[in-house]
This record gives sequence, structure tokens and C-alpha cells, in this order.
Amino acid sequence: MEASGEAGGVQDKIQKAIDDLRSAGEKATGDVRSSIDDAVKRLRDASGDATSRATDVAGSWRETLEKATEDVRKELGKLAIRAQTSLESVDEMKKELDQRRKDLGGK
Repeated sequence: MEASGEAGGVQDKIQKAIDDLRSAGEKATGDVRSSIDDAVKRLRDASGDATSRATDVAGSWRETLEKATEDVRKELGKLAIRAQTSLESVDEMKKELDQRRKDLGGK
């Protein structure tokens, strides 16, 4: 499982919010424009922080899985599946599983 799939969806939503704010900021003046610019900066900072944390967590999981036995990998995989909270996440995991099955010579 790759964290970037879900992170990409969140990043897309944040980028849309930033674009909407920038568009509003172009029409605004004075304090309103300054507030919008500040909000855009905070969104960009938060997005970068969240992406960095997700990358760190994914790296830690990857390292744990590389050291784990096959039984532990199966159990961790099941836990990861059960931890999903959106259909988008489940669909992304299915794509990863399907690709992995192909890579291992399955159907």
C-alpha cells in the first residue's frame, strides 16, 4: 500500500481550496486580501506538514514490513484494510492488491 494515493486526493482538495482562495483574493482588497493571502500560506504549510508526516509513516511501515515474517505481513495487511475509513481508500488498496497479484504471477 502506498500512502501517496490517499495523500494525492487530499492534496488535490487542498490545492482546489488554495486556488479558490487565490481567485477570491484577486478580487479582494485591503485587509480581506491580506487575510486570504495568510489563509493560503497556512494551507500550504499544513499541506506540506501533512505530506511529510504521511511519508514518514509510510517509510516506517515499509521498514516494518520488510523485516516481518509472512504471517505478520498478512496480519498487518488485514489491519490496514480494516483501518480504512473511505471507499476511495478501499478502492486504492484494491488497485494495489490487483497490481501486486499481477507482479507475483497471479490473475
